[in-house]
Amino acid sequence: MEDAFRATVYFNGDLYQIITMAQGMLDFADPDLSPQILMPTTTDAELGGALRLALSKSRQVTVPEFQEILKSGIVQKNAKERQALIMQRHGYKNRKAMMRKMACCWITADKAKIEIKPTHHKNIDGYSGISNDGPEIIFISTNSGDAELGAALKEGFSRCTSAVP
Repeated sequence: MEDAFRATVYFNGDLYQIITMAQGMLDFADPDLSPQILMPTTTDAELGGALRLALSKSRQVTVPEFQEILKSGIVQKNAKERQALIMQRHGYKNRKAMMRKMACCWITADKAKIEIKPTHHKNIDGYSGISNDGPEIIFISTNSGDAELGAALKEGFSRCTSAVP
């Protein structure tokens, strides 16, 4: 998608984690922004509003900026700190316990539509797209309300698959 805005959203039954993505040579969690953590009791409207906010902050970086960020190690450092904080706050004994049931949806938006792409959880550390254009992918108008967007995201999670026991 041209002029795309991206986010990645995780859900494991205990919490939603909404991460604004930046785009360089690859997509990466924007190191300048904190993820949003929401409880599973969050309403569709609150979830959709949080996702819309994350997408609105998505940005493109130049190749030199991307290389500088990559070399700094800040993305990896932030991810480790974020995981440690979530484990502490939610009482997970270890990273595996936190990630075992963690589903993931990749979100891409442009001026007209938002694409919610469910993923396959192939191992504790990895996700892959189920398909490039399959029926599991959800498209919703950017003009849709927050409640409709939140409901579509929840539907996306119901379409995720997993090989993680």
